[in-house]
Amino acid sequence: MDHLFATSLLLTLGAGSVGLLMAAHQPTLASSSSASPIRAGLLSSGAAESALSSYLAQVELPSDPALTEAGDTITANICVDLPDWQRPSELAQMKQLEAMPAYGAAIDDDPLAEMVKTWWSHNIFSFTTYGLSARTDPIYLSGIWTAVDDIWDCYSANQPEQINQGELAELWLLHHRLVGLTWQDGQYLATVEPSNTGLQLVQFPRRESSQGLPLSIVTTTGQALAVMSGDW
Repeated sequence: MDHLFATSLLLTLGAGSVGLLMAAHQPTLASSSSASPIRAGLLSSGAAESALSSYLAQVELPSDPALTEAGDTITANICVDLPDWQRPSELAQMKQLEAMPAYGAAIDDDPLAEMVKTWWSHNIFSFTTYGLSARTDPIYLSGIWTAVDDIWDCYSANQPEQINQGELAELWLLHHRLVGLTWQDGQYLATVEPSNTGLQLVQFPRRESSQGLPLSIVTTTGQALAVMSGDW
């Protein structure tokens, strides 16, 4: 019996039907000897309702995906989307840093050497602060300096002020693309899809005022990914 049929039965009973013929409960000869043929073949309205309620209680209702999805969707602004961008090779990266006075030969010694290694080992970065000078190290240490001429639209309006005032947060996705972003259980959950190429800079409105961004990154297959804070 499906739910539509069951619901129809309840409506019929509620409208004053005298009974429900139950094929699975046909009376035996012994049980019908003391009752009229009609009473033997029909259940009372109350008995039918009880039987129907018992049946419905044992049936697992189908889940509605729209009701079971957790989290509130956050509308993000992908202000840079370069699907064909590729991170420079490690050799090209080191040559670029060595040629810059801010780094030079110091990249071979700690603490700079460790910093260079850490930035290079991550593909996803988050930011809750902005400053032109404070963006220099992330741009070069992450390797997105090859796209530096394409990223300034992200900061051409009042985005820097909104970031510093805690209204916006920012993500850099290297060789990943954003699929979805939600606010769930007190944190942001970003779903991304890995790719052999691509660079996205994503800005989104914040739902909290924490000093550190409560953010988790997972792939479309559910694999958790590391995210590095680029704040100084």
